[in-house]
Amino acid sequence: MEKQLDVPLPTGTEHLVLVTGRPDGDSIGTRANERVSSDELVALAQQLKGARELVRGRALDRMHDIAKQMEHLQEMARKVLEDANRDEHLHKIACNMQKIVGKIYHVYDREGTQYMSLLSPDEWGKPEKADEYRGSYRLEADRSWTPLEEVREKEEKRARFEKYLLATEGNLKITYN
Repeated sequence: MEKQLDVPLPTGTEHLVLVTGRPDGDSIGTRANERVSSDELVALAQQLKGARELVRGRALDRMHDIAKQMEHLQEMARKVLEDANRDEHLHKIACNMQKIVGKIYHVYDREGTQYMSLLSPDEWGKPEKADEYRGSYRLEADRSWTPLEEVREKEEKRARFEKYLLATEGNLKITYN
């Protein structure tokens, strides 16, 4: 007995013919003294080949998904290391004041020596300060630094997350299957 089955594959839908047994309910070649016909063997071989292709296609799809996740994780790790190096460098820069979380600090370079200031280039009132200016950063509670151009985006993400937490308060359930 044969049954046609539509099976989705990465390249489209394939039609497989599955051998489901004989009309009397027996499987192919289950009796010890029974000979299996060549047609039944060919049908079984085709079914095995189709199953093998399905398994291979599914495995390749899953491996592709894992590879994409690995690339994403690698990119995240690279970003973490870059941020850590930047933060370490900023903490080593001369700063003649106590650093306060949440404040914006401006980095300048005068004759190869970097220093921090609370004054932006515009607040100095000296045009040469614009040439010495290297960037502005906000000190975070975890002692990391956020570049000034990323502060707004970071605040928006935080606000969205806090809004989500408030909306799900009491209803947030994590389950594992």
